[in-house]
Order: sequence, then C-alpha cells, then structure tokens
Amino acid sequence: MEEVRKYLHKIYIMNGSLRDTLKRSKTVRGRRWTIRRDTQGKLTEVKMIFNPDEYVKNSTSKEMYGDKRLLEILEKEFNNKKE
Repeated sequence: MEEVRKYLHKIYIMNGSLRDTLKRSKTVRGRRWTIRRDTQGKLTEVKMIFNPDEYVKNSTSKEMYGDKRLLEILEKEFNNKKE
C-alpha cells in the first residue's frame, strides 16, 4: 500500500495535478506537507501529514510546509523542469 502511495505522489508531481489543485483550492489551516528530494536536489515525493502535532513529536520528523509554501516549491520545480 505504501508503494502505491509513493507512486501516486510521484504521478501528481510529474503531471502537475497537485500544483493545479493547490492553485484552485483555498488553503486549509493546519494542513502540512513534507517533501523528499533525490541526490541531485530534484523533488521526488510529496506527502500530506494528517496529524502534524503528533508528527512533530517524532525525532525523525522532516520539515513541514503549509499549502502556500508547498505551492511555491512546486511552481519553482515546475519552472525548472520546463527549462
């Protein structure tokens, strides 16, 4: 199941669906996202964190981003991909 989620997130990034959805929809207060990059610095994975308060308690937690910041990151990644 986890592999399917990773695959779907990668599809969102490649097709721009998540980027488009965030553009169209309003930001949701409290919704947080984490990202993963490969060794070249390219964005490979985006995950939505359902319980940010619990996630922060974990010692291995990654940096979390809100909807607006994630949209900025996805826009930058999209523009870099086009060049």
